[in-house]
Amino acid sequence: MAIEKDDALILDRRRLGESSLIVTLFTANRGIVRAVAKGARRARSRFGGTVEPTNLVYAVYYRKENRDLQLLAQCDVVRSFPRLRESLLRLAYAYAIINCLIGLKREEGPAGELFRLAAEALGRMERCDASLLEGALWSFLLPALDDAGFRPELGRCLHCGRDVGADADARFDARAGGIVCLGHGGGGLTLSAGARHLLERSAAGDGEDIRPALREAAEGREALRRFLVEHGLGRSPFRPLEDLVGGVEEETF
Repeated sequence: MAIEKDDALILDRRRLGESSLIVTLFTANRGIVRAVAKGARRARSRFGGTVEPTNLVYAVYYRKENRDLQLLAQCDVVRSFPRLRESLLRLAYAYAIINCLIGLKREEGPAGELFRLAAEALGRMERCDASLLEGALWSFLLPALDDAGFRPELGRCLHCGRDVGADADARFDARAGGIVCLGHGGGGLTLSAGARHLLERSAAGDGEDIRPALREAAEGREALRRFLVEHGLGRSPFRPLEDLVGGVEEETF
């Protein structure tokens, strides 16, 4: 059994027995780690307030090979993003990041770049104006897919290689893995020029100041939802936003 020390984002927590929790961490060096926080639900637990979802923490845990659950020994908050939990809208966007991390990182191993992208996106979501939350999400999504090796093709037809540019007849074919021209993708998802521009800016890491129209955001989300489902990358990251689609007004508890 080895002692591991790592920066981590808290993704989830579930009850275990009468007083403990199973905590899902997204760690910089090993990706997703599930660990037991013994006594975490007790009033005077050393974990009090530290294992809340979206918290950025410094975690110390005992790790044993071939064991699904590790043992969390210590958890210190590095950054808590309190504003995310004060707003229903901001929290929904934060959980979109969490859902994406759960789907993308399947194998144990270093996740430094994906970890950095997620932590930066959460920080951006906490401090930005509510109208920029969609842009903060998109600034994470395509770079995260790229880091995981699943970036969709957005410029050239996957079948003939033609640069579709601003071609209004281009389609998004999730099964093929991206953009196809009309001659090769009649059944694909039609994307407006605005939606394609949203995807392209996000892929270039230039999406944080985007304020997409409702239709463009909905089209872009649907394209990525189909892509993630088609390639077995877990649940839709947009599920927490389904009841808030298009909403940009601040909503607080």
